[in-house]
Amino acid sequence: MIEQSQRRVPVPVAVASIIVLVAAALPASTMFAGGASMVYGLIGVLLLLALAHGLWRGSGRARFWTTVFATAVVVYGVVAITTAGALGLLQIVGASVVVGLLLVPVSSRRWFHDLPARE
Repeated sequence: MIEQSQRRVPVPVAVASIIVLVAAALPASTMFAGGASMVYGLIGVLLLLALAHGLWRGSGRARFWTTVFATAVVVYGVVAITTAGALGLLQIVGASVVVGLLLVPVSSRRWFHDLPARE
């Protein structure tokens, strides 16, 4: 058996990280409007990039904050569903998928709690 020095990122965590990276494109698009929205867009992009990096590295804090922000997006989207267009529905679905991928699979929970893999 080949011994590996580093753990591999589980597929659900990798997919959640990629979704968060894609979500960083939304605040990045507001940065080009100029003014105060540029500052908010930059803060949003940096926050999402930090969360994606933390998920990839197995940080429990990143998992917690990603779950909190994604849940807030879902709740806000459901409350504002009457004005939500296709982009709003895509955000709701994406945030729901991220929460599910971080909380449900055993491999995700094991990744963030640093438990040894079962043989």
